[in-house]
Amino acid sequence: MTRLVVTRALHAAAVCAVVATSVFVLLQFAPGDPFATSLDGADIPPGVRAEWRARYGFDRPPTERFVRWAGALARGELGYSASRHQTVAAVVSDAVPRTLLLVGVALVIGFAAGVGIAVLQARHHRRWPDRVLGALTLGGVAVPEFLLALLAMTWLGVRWRLFPVAGIGSLGDTAAWPLWEQVADLVWHLALPAIVLAIAVASRVARHQRAALLGVLDEDFIRTARAKGLGEWDVLWRHALPNAIGPVIALLGLALPSLVGGAVLIERIFGWPGMGLTLFDALLARDYPLVLAAVLLATVLAVLARTLTDVIAELVAPRRTREP
Repeated sequence: MTRLVVTRALHAAAVCAVVATSVFVLLQFAPGDPFATSLDGADIPPGVRAEWRARYGFDRPPTERFVRWAGALARGELGYSASRHQTVAAVVSDAVPRTLLLVGVALVIGFAAGVGIAVLQARHHRRWPDRVLGALTLGGVAVPEFLLALLAMTWLGVRWRLFPVAGIGSLGDTAAWPLWEQVADLVWHLALPAIVLAIAVASRVARHQRAALLGVLDEDFIRTARAKGLGEWDVLWRHALPNAIGPVIALLGLALPSLVGGAVLIERIFGWPGMGLTLFDALLARDYPLVLAAVLLATVLAVLARTLTDVIAELVAPRRTREP
């Protein structure tokens, strides 16, 4: 286990270094800089533009800017966001908890729903519940998340008015509300984007979990459990699922990067003020320090999640897979 953790830590450091370098190089080929929109007007003297670019180091060669940025990053400094007029660390610390809340809720709901659907499919294998749920999960995998978001916004938000379509809270002085009303309002605004992300997670988990369950149902220990008189639901939940859930947990580590990537569009569509919306606005504003910090943070979270899920999958793996 120690060897696994050390190996994953070294791998994570290498991946983060490669991603940070690649993103920095790609941004150098993007036209303009953070001041291209606001300072390139005809009424702006060239000296003002040159002064601002020199103040933030955009007049220096790319190699020198990369060395300065890497050195600052090693000291824990993420730079200054010209579009937000505050440090990148302040922007990130404000947006990251909201994205973690959205992604975390979607991951928990999607994983629980996916496992439940898979168990139900395995219980009714090759019968109509299995076929119907299989078609629904296939649709959940195939339909793009932004299309689901637009459909959910149109029907559940605009037409039926069950959920708000944008924002993280209601308008007005919500700080004066009782705590339970603030929490309820947050959950109400969180529901729609979290459900959209959870559908994609649940669909992928259900399809992989169903295949894993069917793979262990012919094992000897399953026949032994049935011979002891256990009901089919007890066999599935108490014996088959613990021996088939390990690969699905590892799958979550691979699914998290796509979930975080999907959150960029989902946050933009629903106006959820997390890192996805922050990254989108930073790209439009050419706020390169903020873009670099957002991409690097997403990479770190994805690598940490992959490492954590690998460790959990190893711990919950069935004993027979660890025997020599």
